[in-house]
Amino acid sequence: MLDHILRGNFSNLQDSLHKATRKLEFWLLAIWTSFIAINITLVVRLGENIDEIAIQILTWAVALLLVIRNRSNFKFESTPSAIAIGTLLIVWVLLKSLLTRRTTDILFIFTPVMATVGVALIGSGWKGLKQYWQPILLAATLGIPVAFLFAAIEKVIPVNVFTAQFANTALWYGGVKVAQNGITIVSQFGAVEVARGCAGLPPILMLLRITLMFVLVFPVSKFHMWIMFPAAIAIAFIVNSLRVALLVIVSGQADVFKYWHAGDGSQIFSVAAVAILLGLCNYLTKDDEDEYEDEYEDI
Repeated sequence: MLDHILRGNFSNLQDSLHKATRKLEFWLLAIWTSFIAINITLVVRLGENIDEIAIQILTWAVALLLVIRNRSNFKFESTPSAIAIGTLLIVWVLLKSLLTRRTTDILFIFTPVMATVGVALIGSGWKGLKQYWQPILLAATLGIPVAFLFAAIEKVIPVNVFTAQFANTALWYGGVKVAQNGITIVSQFGAVEVARGCAGLPPILMLLRITLMFVLVFPVSKFHMWIMFPAAIAIAFIVNSLRVALLVIVSGQADVFKYWHAGDGSQIFSVAAVAILLGLCNYLTKDDEDEYEDEYEDI
């Protein structure tokens, strides 16, 4: 049915839809899609971070794409225990979604992966759960308790100090008279303290998620995969450090500083980082795509 719709052929749509609704996979996909819609609606309404909202929508879109693309390979053989657990998970997720008031609630954060696992259990049981490892993995990235993760990393790695050092070095090479004292950068324009929120962990996590989605959707060799993930970290760190350097330069102008710190200007750096990453991924995987097409033609 989906193939006919994509081709613009709607002649047998009613008959195909009637047959599809009689299949278990249709109803499971409908339940999962409904939850995705509810989850995105809550994140958009209650969330404040534009980057986080965008990555939430993109992650669900990619997960849905992977399920539709691999739907012909799924085997639907469940067990009573798996159906019972899956149903309980879905009911709990729906109740939690209806009662939640903030997206930072630790129990709400786990609802994407719980809903995905619940639907998979109903459809294919415990043994068939591995068929859905891609959407489950993507849903799990939405279930990361970011605040706890960042706090744990910052206890081990002083990311804000490294960011201050890189920004200070960039300004020095740019001809700006600067001095660094820990996480504080002092210049003739003013002083800026690199707090934890500006350390660069949020953009690093965002680019790692995008890299994971790219790897799951497109054919990528293991060699290039090992390049992409470290490159994502490096790109996010460098771009964020350059943003901090710019904030030092405009620190004496309150309105301009606010624009580049928390306004639309901060989103420009996010877009630039994503564009650089995708450009690199596209460049690295050109040969991988050609090899994949050649193998597909041989088959």
